[in-house]
Amino acid sequence: MNEKPDRPLAGNRAFTRADLLALLASLALLLFIVLPALGRVTGKTIIAQCAANLEQYDMALQIYGGENQDNLPSLSFGYWAWDASMSYMAQITNTGVKWTSLYCPGTSVRFTEQDNWNLWNYSSMYGVLGYATTVPGVPSMGTEGSYMFATNANATLTMERVNISGAYYPVTPASRALVADATIAADPGTAPPPAGAALNAAMLTYNWVNIYGGYPIPNISAHLNGLIPLGGNVGMLDGHVEWRNFTNMLPRAGGNGSPLFFW
Repeated sequence: MNEKPDRPLAGNRAFTRADLLALLASLALLLFIVLPALGRVTGKTIIAQCAANLEQYDMALQIYGGENQDNLPSLSFGYWAWDASMSYMAQITNTGVKWTSLYCPGTSVRFTEQDNWNLWNYSSMYGVLGYATTVPGVPSMGTEGSYMFATNANATLTMERVNISGAYYPVTPASRALVADATIAADPGTAPPPAGAALNAAMLTYNWVNIYGGYPIPNISAHLNGLIPLGGNVGMLDGHVEWRNFTNMLPRAGGNGSPLFFW
């Protein structure tokens, strides 16, 4: 018996060009909606990872201080606020912190783990970390505080009085930065602002994404919103870490060939 050929089901037809275009348009719209949300999730994840790193760094200094009558370690060499002498780096890692935790994941858009390892071993005298620190030190280019405004230096974990324009002000450990994200800027034309100066419109024109130093790859601020910093994490003297929006940051270090560091 001859079998009858199958007839196509009602409504069964091939996609037309118009159908494909409509499908592609729908997918494009979906990506337009979803991708920014994914970007926000990724950004929040990086900020959280960075905060965890700073908690470890801060804890390492807390441990050191606890074993040395609340005194913090000193730097013996460095040019920028994130430079660390070899002896300082050994004191930090001896508390159990891994060297990889001393670099912000926010800079991974430009710096690989190999780059960070190269910075860790930058020279025989000092390395370059991913976070700024406020412990006292003697940079080779001048006297203590030449790369960091002196009012931001911390010699101890206990509360100190800060000399600002000849007057002494008490500061609490909960409000005093110990370690911070390296939000750095190279100003293309205007003079660096004085210590304590708030951000202004002119600073929005600063270069935050290509700051050249001694390493072949230019430095970049960690948490960016386009070409402008979003903000940064700050580890405080009492051990807690908090997020600080860019609009609330102040220039804290700079000069002698160093870019400006904000936190």
